Amino acid sequence: MEIIQITDLHISKDKSDSKHDCVPYERLAKVLEHIRANHSQHSNLVITGDLSSDFTLESYENISSLIKQFEFNVSILPGNHDDLSMMKLICDDQIKLESLDCENKYFSIFNFDTHIQDNVRGVINQSEIENLDYQLSANRTNVIIFSHHPLIKVNSEWIDINITENNNLLVQFMLKQNDITFNVFSGHVHQEFYKRINNVCFYTSPSTCYQFEAQSDNFNVDRSLSNGYRVISLHGNTLTTNVIRL
Repeated sequence: MEIIQITDLHISKDKSDSKHDCVPYERLAKVLEHIRANHSQHSNLVITGDLSSDFTLESYENISSLIKQFEFNVSILPGNHDDLSMMKLICDDQIKLESLDCENKYFSIFNFDTHIQDNVRGVINQSEIENLDYQLSANRTNVIIFSHHPLIKVNSEWIDINITENNNLLVQFMLKQNDITFNVFSGHVHQEFYKRINNVCFYTSPSTCYQFEAQSDNFNVDRSLSNGYRVISLHGNTLTTNVIRL
């Protein structure tokens, strides 16, 4: 099974809107076409938040119209730039808020909604941890978690001040399940990052539009790196992942 993560689309009502020397709508279109050409028309996509840039229904309709050109199976999560009520309006048989169904018997997939409406920070909902715990009691496997906000710091001070509130609730829960390997894939930070803590691997992925400079104490756009997406491949009970840049 192959899963493709794209994140931080930042699409506006106006498709021609430019930010940090790029047009996010045009870059998203090229990313989706690259996925179709190099993977599958039926790829499993997870979009980990910040679909919109301006909180308009038209921004979500612009995203939907692009996705509808393909036959991707799409799961979406809200980010701090999103309006969940508007996201629901583009959901249908192809675009869903629910987690992807996992075809691999060794893995389970969970979406964690970390967004707080009109707040840049994230939060972990206790009810989602309880749901994860219940599901694990019936099927203790390798676990994949998708979230918008990272659960740990990424060594960029200006980003890390808005780390997910109460993140330790989920981190400590995972660490206690030391017979399970957890892989957490997040967005929000517009950069690639990886860290392993015992049985938990944390990843972040590049944005489909502009990139932030890694390990920077202050806000900086990294114009040396192109946009891209992450590929997650499941083979038996093994997970491999890599970032593709356009």
